[in-house]
Amino acid sequence: MNRSFQILLLCAALACASGCSTAKKDAAPKPPPGRTQATATLDVTAGIHVVASVDLPRGFAPIAGHPPLWLQNGNEIGIVGSLDGHLSILGFSGPGWRNSRVIAAETGEGSAEPGRIMDLAPSPDGMTLAVAVAVAGQNRLDIVMRDLIATGPGHPIASFDGVYDLAGMSWLNADSIAIVLRPGANQPAPAPVAPADSGLPAEPEPKPAEGLQILVVAGPGSVAPLKLPCALGALSWSPIGAYAVSAGGPGFAPALIDRRHSTCTRLVANAPLRVLGWNPVDESSFLFVQPIPASNSIGVFEHDIETGKDKIIAVSSGAAGYAASGAVLALGNRKLTFKMIDKNPFIPLTAELAIFDPDQPEIDIKQLGFKTVPPMLAASTMAYSKATDRAVIQTFQPANPVALRKIITYTLHADNAFQIAYGQARGVAEMSWSPKGRWIGIVDGDAAGAALTIILP
Repeated sequence: MNRSFQILLLCAALACASGCSTAKKDAAPKPPPGRTQATATLDVTAGIHVVASVDLPRGFAPIAGHPPLWLQNGNEIGIVGSLDGHLSILGFSGPGWRNSRVIAAETGEGSAEPGRIMDLAPSPDGMTLAVAVAVAGQNRLDIVMRDLIATGPGHPIASFDGVYDLAGMSWLNADSIAIVLRPGANQPAPAPVAPADSGLPAEPEPKPAEGLQILVVAGPGSVAPLKLPCALGALSWSPIGAYAVSAGGPGFAPALIDRRHSTCTRLVANAPLRVLGWNPVDESSFLFVQPIPASNSIGVFEHDIETGKDKIIAVSSGAAGYAASGAVLALGNRKLTFKMIDKNPFIPLTAELAIFDPDQPEIDIKQLGFKTVPPMLAASTMAYSKATDRAVIQTFQPANPVALRKIITYTLHADNAFQIAYGQARGVAEMSWSPKGRWIGIVDGDAAGAALTIILP
C-alpha cells in the first residue's frame, strides 16, 4: 500500500468515525472469542485453521498488485517483493512451505542477467516462469525462461533491441506468450555505421519492436508480430486467448482486441482500465474498473462484446468477479451513486455484497455487518475460486487511529459470509486461492516485517 493511500484511509477514518455503527441484518458473523493466530499485520479469526505461516526475510517488502503465485501445480508459492531496492521473486515449498529459494531477481542470486524486471508470468501449469528483463548497460530487452523444477536462474530465449516503457507478458497457452511492447520516447543514439567510402556495407540501424509480439516457446522458438491498427497499453487476456483488453494510456483510449480477426475496437471507457474477470461461460463479456473523474472515484462495469454496451455494476468499488455460473459478485452499496460521492466523498454507508445475473432484475443483497466509506470500498479487492465457488474479499473499515483491514470469505452455495482475519491497514496484503480452491495464500506486511500465511477457511 502506498503512502498516499494510507493517508487517504486515515482521513476517511477521521471523517466518518462518528457514523460507524454495525448493521445486524444478514451480517457477517463476528469473530468468536478464543485464541487467535496472527500474520504480519492481521489477527486470524479463532477457529480458522492456519495451515502454515512463514516469515519473509527482513527488509523484503511485498509489492501491491502481486498476489501469491501458486507454482508447480500448487507445490510452490512465489512471492514478488522488493529487497534493497531490487525486485525479487522468492519461492516457498516443502513441508509447511518452509523451504525457500530465489526464483528470479534483478541482481545477485537468482538473476539470469543483471537488469530491471519489467514483468513476469508463470505458465498455465506453473512449471515455467517467463521474466522480461531490461538488461543493465545494454539497450536490450530479454525474455528469460526459468524451468522451475531445474536448477539455475534460467536463460534468455528472445531479445528485443531498444529501450521500453512497457513490456507486458501473458501466456496464451502452454506453448506461446503474448508480449506487448511500447518503446520509450528517448531511444539511444544508433552506433556509427561504416563510412560510404570504406567499401564496407552499411549496417542497418536496429529499431525497437512495438505492439503485440507472439513468442512461441515450443521447439526452436520464434517471435512474430501481430499487427493491430491501434496503440496498445497493458493487456488483459481472456482465458482461451481469443480476446484481450488494452488498458489505454496517455493519448490513446482503452480497446478490445480480437486476435482471431486482428481487429481493435475502441472502448468508451476512461484509461487506465483494469479487467477484473471474464465471463466463464462463453467469454461474451468482462468486468472492468475505470476511473470516474467527475466524482474523483472509480466504478465497476460489465462490457458486452456483441453489443458493445456497458452496464454499471458497482459504484466506488474495486472488488467484483464472476462466479462459475456467470453470475456477478460485487462489493458496494446498492444506494450509492456517483452524485452522492460528489456531494460527500466520505459518506458513511453499509458494506454490502451483491450476487446477481446482470440480465435479470433479481439481486441478492447480503449486508456484511459494518459501515465504511466510498474510498475504502474503492480500495477493496476480490479473488474468486471457480473450483469451489468461493470469494475472498479485502476491504476496510474506518477506525482510530488507523483504518482496519478486513478479510472476508463468501461461499456461494451456502450464501455465507465470514470474516477470517482483521487488523490495522499497515503495509500491503495480497491474496490468492490455491489451484483447487482449498487454501488461501495471504502475503502481508512491509519491509519492517512481512509473512506468507496459508489458511484453510
